[in-house]
This record gives sequence, structure tokens and C-alpha cells, in this order.
Amino acid sequence: MTSPEATPESCEAVVNFLTDALPPDRERGGWNDMAMTACQVGCEALVKLGQAERTSWGASPHAAPSLPAILPRWDDLCIAVLWLGDQKKAISFRLPDGQQPPLTIGRMAVTVVGAPPPPPPNIAPAQGLGPARATPEYLTLLEQLGLVGSGMWTPAAQPILWRTQPRNWGMDVTPHPLFSAAVDATVDSIPQDIRDEISSLLDITEADVASLIAKSTAMYEEARAKYGPKARIGAPYTAERARRGLISTRRNDLDWVFFQKWRLDDLWLSPTEQRRALEVFHDRLGCAMRRAVMTRLYPDLPEFSA
Repeated sequence: MTSPEATPESCEAVVNFLTDALPPDRERGGWNDMAMTACQVGCEALVKLGQAERTSWGASPHAAPSLPAILPRWDDLCIAVLWLGDQKKAISFRLPDGQQPPLTIGRMAVTVVGAPPPPPPNIAPAQGLGPARATPEYLTLLEQLGLVGSGMWTPAAQPILWRTQPRNWGMDVTPHPLFSAAVDATVDSIPQDIRDEISSLLDITEADVASLIAKSTAMYEEARAKYGPKARIGAPYTAERARRGLISTRRNDLDWVFFQKWRLDDLWLSPTEQRRALEVFHDRLGCAMRRAVMTRLYPDLPEFSA
């Protein structure tokens, strides 16, 4: 399946949504990402759309914003819209029967006496995706992007929602034939430079372990000097703990290989497509593909498939 391409019209609609939905930074001007994933991706989308400059705290508006000649990837823009829409409650992903999940406080379900019933879903299940309810304005945007048509999710929406996997739908895409075929194609088509990059991340040397132990020991001694001998400070890393920490860090680095360089429809992205892509981290499909590919390529290193 080939994903649609972004158009100037759809990009303008995305810009209008993002500039309104992102938290404004009233002191500095522009939009504050609040160190929240949806807002960080939204700010990056504005940068890629030629509307803003990246900053350490979000995005600062261009004096003369204009869409770039080469537009960002449609699929990544859709993720920015879906994640921010979910955060702003412009869309609610319903349970498979169309109902809202029960309100909870901690682990306890709460019933609000006399509360009116929630409105029914206005996006019907399709393509293995569940029901949802969107505000009228947001539903129009989803239709403009080609994610919704005739009141239901379109085929193009499937790989997009696979990347976010709303909790209420209880999704597991890994048994799907499309995912299995993508694993085969991803392994078969991996470029040599990316294979080399992955291989280098798996190589945890004794020098790496020693370096991390030395760093943690220095931090421990610094904290002791600052807070005194009676302060409760975690002990420096042992070799085993340092190795576990390095494995966890390298797994995260492997995830980033897929976040930046892989998409379901195109598999490994060309350098040109990588430049068009947004850095959509916490991409659940990308993480699932990393685990599957590592299992296939390195079955003797299960710690990197976790």
C-alpha cells in the first residue's frame, strides 16, 4: 500500500489546526512543547511546514511563514494531528462496542450519577480499527487528510493508527499478515549502512562498561561531597548493572533507527525521504518492527528484541 502525498491544501489545514491547538508561549511568542510528546511532534511539524523555527522550548514563528517546496511526509503529519487531537480531546477513541471506558480514579471505576449518556461514535470501525468520536471541526480535518471517509476509517488510515494504537482498542498488529510481510521485506531490503549502524549498536565492549562505571562513580563522589556522607545516594554501577543500562540505552537507539529511517509503506527511507520525515518517537509500530527485525537478524541476542 502506498500512502497518499501531502498537498498544499491539506498542509494548510494542518497548520491551522496546529497553530490553534499547540500551547502558546505568551512570553516568548510561538508555541511551547511543554516537554510532552504530542506537542513536541506538533512543534516539529510546524518547523517542517515552514511556519516556525525550532527552539529548545518549542517553536518560534517565522516572520514570513510559507510552505516549503518539498512538503513533509503525509503519514507523519497525520500522526502529529492524531496525537495532538487526542491530547486536546478533539477525538476520543471508544471501546470496541462504541462505549466510553469507565471513569476511574486510581484503580477504582467511578459512576457519575445523572450524567447524560455520551454521544455515539461518528467514526465507525473499519480496516480493523475501532470506533471514535471527533468534534465536527476535527472530523473535517481527518476527512481532508483522507483518514476518514463516509463516516469510517479509510484504508489509508490503517498504517497510521497502527503507529499510535489507541489503548481502548486493545490492538496487537504483530499477527496481521501485512505486518508479517513487512518484516520479511524490511529484513530483505535493509541497506548496508543501516545494517552497519545496527551492528555497531549491538557491540557493547568492556571499555563501554568501564566508562559507564567510571561516570557513575564520579557522579556518586560528587553527590557525596555535595550532600555529605549521611545522604541516601545510590551506589555506583556494578559491571552487571552498567551492562544492563547500556543494553537499555542501545535498545532505545535501535528504536530511533526505525523512528527516523523506516515506515511501513516505504520500508527503509531514502535520504530524501528521511529529510521529509518528522522524528515521531514513541511510534509503537516502529518499536514492534524493531523487535521483530532484531529477532530475525540476531536470534542469539534476545536482549535487543525485548
